[in-house]
Amino acid sequence: MAADGRMRVLVMVDEGDSTSRVLQYLGRVASGRGAVGIVLAHLAPGLSPALLETGGAEQPEQEERIEADLRRQQRASISAAQRKSARLLETARGKLVRAGVARSRVELRESSPFDAGSAVEAVLALADEADCGTIVVGHRAHGWLSGVAGGHLAERLVREAAGRAVWVVD
Repeated sequence: MAADGRMRVLVMVDEGDSTSRVLQYLGRVASGRGAVGIVLAHLAPGLSPALLETGGAEQPEQEERIEADLRRQQRASISAAQRKSARLLETARGKLVRAGVARSRVELRESSPFDAGSAVEAVLALADEADCGTIVVGHRAHGWLSGVAGGHLAERLVREAAGRAVWVVD
């Protein structure tokens, strides 16, 4: 519950079918309920390893050019990811508005591509920043390999989001 007494819900958005199911469900649940604030969030992809550092150069002038080119490539990559994220979040907001949720109740957030840590840590940080006591995520079927590798984001959030409700929409 936020300081103003409204329930605030963080909804993780991606390009998967599970996001569509989450938005349909949330549209039905939140439509006409003014005491619910919705924060739509997207996890920005991290920079590719090739864009994190250069191999350097022997001569300072050449090193400066290489570093400047790397910074340009980083900015271009981040800008492209932000545009994609903005489109995704606006599309999600539009679906909620069409379902009857007031536009003023829907906020948009994105993690930084420079955030260190796991996806779970990024989601929990977004929930903290937005003062959300509930996190809503979609869940899609996965094979045994992801279970061995630590599990799906939804499963990990259920285990690690102490003090918060986690809604998993399948």
